Amino acid sequence: MKNQNKALGKYWSGQHFIGISVFDSKGNDCGKIQSICIDPKTFSISGVMVKRRLSAPYFISVTYFEILTESSLKLNSIPIKPHDKIIDVDGKSVGKVIKINLNSETNKIETLEIKSRFKSKIIPSERIVGVGDKITIKGPSFN
Repeated sequence: MKNQNKALGKYWSGQHFIGISVFDSKGNDCGKIQSICIDPKTFSISGVMVKRRLSAPYFISVTYFEILTESSLKLNSIPIKPHDKIIDVDGKSVGKVIKINLNSETNKIETLEIKSRFKSKIIPSERIVGVGDKITIKGPSFN
C-alpha cells in the first residue's frame, strides 16, 4: 500500500489530472488542466477545462487527446483558445477570440465571438478554414 500512488496503475483519480500541462500537436504550451468535465449520461470524460496564465479557462474535448502521461497531455491538433488572433483568407487581421461557443450535445464549436477594436461579432464555425498560429476565416471581415 505504500507505493500505491507512485505508479498510477490501472485507474487514475481526478486529482491526478489537475495541474498537468497541456501541449498541442506542435509542442506549444496550451496551459494546465484546471478541472475534468464528465458526461452526466455516460459517466465518461468529455473533456477538460484548461487555464493559461491570465486568460479565462477554456474547454478541450476528449477528441483532441492523443497521449496522457503523468506530467502532460498531448493533443492531436491545435485547439482554438481565447485571445487567438483571427485573420481573413487574404491575411488581413480581423480580431481576437473572446469566447468559444460549443454545442452542448457534441462539444463541437458552433460559433466564435471575436472582437476587433470596439466591435464584436459572432463567426459561425463553417467560416473557419484554418487553425495554426492564427485562425483563418473565409468571407467578409467586419473592419
